Amino acid sequence: MPFSIDQNLCVVCGSCFSNCPNRAITKRESTYIVTEMCSDCGSCVRCCAVGAIGAGETKADFDNKKIGKAIKDKLRLRRDIVAMKFVDKVSAGIPIEEGPQFWCSICGDTFEGNGSPVFFTGRASACGGSIMVGVGAPESNKDEFKAAMDAFVVGEGRLFATNDLISKGRKLFPLFPKQYGGVIIGSLEHIEMPDLILFPVNVHQMTVISTAYAFETGNVIMGYSGAPMCIQTIPIPLVENKPVFTTGDWGGRTRSRIKDDEMLVSIPYRLVPGVVKNMDRTVYAEESHNGKE
Repeated sequence: MPFSIDQNLCVVCGSCFSNCPNRAITKRESTYIVTEMCSDCGSCVRCCAVGAIGAGETKADFDNKKIGKAIKDKLRLRRDIVAMKFVDKVSAGIPIEEGPQFWCSICGDTFEGNGSPVFFTGRASACGGSIMVGVGAPESNKDEFKAAMDAFVVGEGRLFATNDLISKGRKLFPLFPKQYGGVIIGSLEHIEMPDLILFPVNVHQMTVISTAYAFETGNVIMGYSGAPMCIQTIPIPLVENKPVFTTGDWGGRTRSRIKDDEMLVSIPYRLVPGVVKNMDRTVYAEESHNGKE
């Protein structure tokens, strides 16, 4: 583990436990310990008044290529993994998406193996869902906006019966701390230290992931349905550092090409190394090693 607790110095105050953003510190009987979910952030060290927490024997491994391969191998994934990195300015060498384009369509391209990174902004978005991704909304006048809502979102045969129902579901999800300049979207193998990853899974694969996440934290992964896919997959992992899964919505599933037997899981990248390690420690470890499909 990146950090360890000296039990001779620890006063069992719980400050490290309550301030760990990864929920990587757990209490077993009367002792606090650091688990494999540690991401080497150092929050626990800064919170310990008695200096009981120091460097461990290993560092958290965030090698994106190694992690991507491990996830695919352990879950027998047949799709590529999307990585998303929120930034204010595009990095050199990454093309800017000119649009109009849907962020979920870019994800669909990546799932199917066409995952060269692009810088996606609200201005390039083909729909207002980009504001729920944290990068702002595309420019539009009143008539254009109303026409788009009437054609695709509100009314009989659409997603919501009335306009006021759209904002009702938004209250279930955290607000972004800021509006980002854009987000780099592409395959995990091409993006180092992203903020989150997402990919389609079946029910069994989702169970393997959630069991690995709960193995040392005791926490569950919450699932969402009935709202736009963008709001269900991005704010909670990005703002609260918690994984989620969702069935998505009609538009999101269609454009990202999610199959009928799949759902979407979104995981903060800081949690991923621990989840991957713990896949080899749960009840599902044997079948993973034996290559069960």
